[in-house]
Amino acid sequence: MKRIQRPIIFTVFIFFILKLVSCSQQPENRKPNFVLLLTDDQSYHLGMLGVPGLKTPNIDALAQKGTFFTKAYASAASCAPSRGSILTGMYPHSNGHWRNTVTPGLNAPDVDFTRNGSKIDKVGVHEDIPTLIEVLKQNGYFTGITEKWHLSPVWKFPFDFRDKANLKPSGSAQAMKDFITAANGKPFFIQANVDNTHRPFQSHIKINKELPRVHADSVELPPHWPNTPKTRQDYAEYLTTVQHADSVIGAIIQTVKDAGLLDNTIFIYSSDQGFCYHRAKATAYDWGVHVPLSITGPGILSNQISEDLIGHVDIMPTVLDFAGLDIPQTVQGLSLRPILEGKSKTLGRKYMVSEHNAHGPAPKEYYPTRSITDGKYRLMWNINYQNVPKVDIDSYATAENARKQPRALAWMPWDATPSDAWQNNAFEEIIFHKDEYPLAYKLLKNSMFRTEFELYDLENDPHETRNLSLNPEFSFKVDQMKAALTNWMQVTNDIGDPRSIPRRQ
Repeated sequence: MKRIQRPIIFTVFIFFILKLVSCSQQPENRKPNFVLLLTDDQSYHLGMLGVPGLKTPNIDALAQKGTFFTKAYASAASCAPSRGSILTGMYPHSNGHWRNTVTPGLNAPDVDFTRNGSKIDKVGVHEDIPTLIEVLKQNGYFTGITEKWHLSPVWKFPFDFRDKANLKPSGSAQAMKDFITAANGKPFFIQANVDNTHRPFQSHIKINKELPRVHADSVELPPHWPNTPKTRQDYAEYLTTVQHADSVIGAIIQTVKDAGLLDNTIFIYSSDQGFCYHRAKATAYDWGVHVPLSITGPGILSNQISEDLIGHVDIMPTVLDFAGLDIPQTVQGLSLRPILEGKSKTLGRKYMVSEHNAHGPAPKEYYPTRSITDGKYRLMWNINYQNVPKVDIDSYATAENARKQPRALAWMPWDATPSDAWQNNAFEEIIFHKDEYPLAYKLLKNSMFRTEFELYDLENDPHETRNLSLNPEFSFKVDQMKAALTNWMQVTNDIGDPRSIPRRQ
């Protein structure tokens, strides 16, 4: 009898020892990994959204395995402010990162990512504001970033891993593989930037010449654009870069799968802002701030569509919530976890606000705008609406050597105007064909000579072609949204001019 019991007791003892060791390791092992897939200058365009000519099978499949948000908004329509907002959970005027900044490239020496670096911009996140990268690193996460930096000051984003990657699927896949190896079993967060969708389109397309293109005859132009061969080709090139970005994203996902980490990784896909056209990038029109966004991973409902109002400010608290970490009090966004797990259908917001202050450091690019939406209407307050171009707009397309000398038109960035360097062939077509397409020309000009307030009916006029702010029938709606915007500015301490707020050291 005793001879039988001894091995049983010994086996049970070993089982409990192993169980104890396993339990002691579980908190670390259970921490999810995070992959933030962030395209550059991509508006609300995906194959799953019915965009003619466009195929995005990898992004579509990822979204279908998780939750896709139809009303997601960037905090700002310029690269750096948007990215700073994502990684602080705060609006640009609140965190201090309110315009594009001068920063090093990812392949710069390590010293350039310290306080002794050669490229330090005076604008950037305040020192007393915790960034997502700081919080994750302090709690045992291995962090990384690829392809693009665009964050200031550099030391507030202490990524453990940097890789320039490239615009090819193989480049990003290798970068992801190297990152996973470097993480060496630690839970990780990586911001996998996908830059294909940024101009110059033609140059980026050539890098992936083996990948399929979108043909100009298969696209459907926005109804107020001039339907010319050049415009169709330019738009087809943009959609081609979206397809190529999809291939890059597919390669990143496959790398995670090959590493056996798919079941413990949360993928967040979005774009930093809208595409590089007039009334889009570097503006707070809907084209500039309405972005696709999906979240997929363990514990997240699959095949779900949410119409709740959410924003980039919600990404940081969501990541920290899933990681089981405290959310800093500075964060202005909300965790999306209740929606993602099916515990709630809404965060309870009535409005979502986006802002624009300036695209670059040049003083003439300063054009503060606040934009609020309830998902059906959008009200814009052009705070500095008296700032109008001092030159003839037509000269940007018609002047001698206009394309050879790209210039920022008032607050519009260089890459949104006619340029050989940025390969923009759409802007000038509006000017060259203004008699044939008067609405397109009118809207272009109106975006330079704005009224103080603009109101658009997004359901009946999704391209924002009819400003209803002065229509008496919509006076109540204007007043209602003005009041909501004023309240938001008071709550977030937005004085309308972030230039007067020095970065807190």
